[in-house]
Amino acid sequence: TMGSLPVAIILYEVTGGKDSVISLAWRLLYIFLLITLVMFIVFFLSIKTGYKHTFVSTESAKDFTIRGFKESKDDEMKAERVLNNSRHHWKSIEWEVKLWVETNWHKW
Repeated sequence: TMGSLPVAIILYEVTGGKDSVISLAWRLLYIFLLITLVMFIVFFLSIKTGYKHTFVSTESAKDFTIRGFKESKDDEMKAERVLNNSRHHWKSIEWEVKLWVETNWHKW
């Protein structure tokens, strides 16, 4: 990852690596960081304004799973929310999930 590149360069430098290689590595790192930053800026500028709020959320995956189960109107969406996610996500509403399964078992 990008975060490990500086660590690798520093480790190489500490172990007595060639100065020319270290200099090249730092230059390449700066170029990669600049390119990545430019690409993120281009990406976010190209997003339709109405969708920008969907890229940032303080809601946890667990809360998203629980909310999705509780707010879903059809069984397919409820099943997708709880059965496709870790049990740890919906453990706090396990009794609701069990009741929902028992209630609808005959339909499936």
